[in-house]
Amino acid sequence: MNSRTSHVHSLTNISIDSSSVLQIGDSQKVDAQSYILAVQRDKVIFFENEFLFRDYVAFCEPFPLPSDCEPITTMTFHENPSIRVDKVNVSFAAASAVIHIGSSECVEMETRVKNIRHLVRNKR
Repeated sequence: MNSRTSHVHSLTNISIDSSSVLQIGDSQKVDAQSYILAVQRDKVIFFENEFLFRDYVAFCEPFPLPSDCEPITTMTFHENPSIRVDKVNVSFAAASAVIHIGSSECVEMETRVKNIRHLVRNKR
């Protein structure tokens, strides 16, 4: 891993969701995954096991990864061995978000969301 030292004077964050990460420092691998099944109803009545991830194709299909078409050669030169930032301000991090200050060898992130709305229509 081609790492550099990160200097951040101030980090302001209001809220980090339970599925998100605030990582300060280097990491070998970041692997964040979030499955969200959001149900909105006019009448708040839910039954046990009514909504299961396995019942929706969005959560069952394999995630399509890009194919390695051709090798990519990169060469980097860091004139300065450190990264300096005065202020980082993040108001909210959710759904497998990663706030990362540092170097990382590999980053893999996946979020799948299914929205369901059961709304009562007005009869005219």
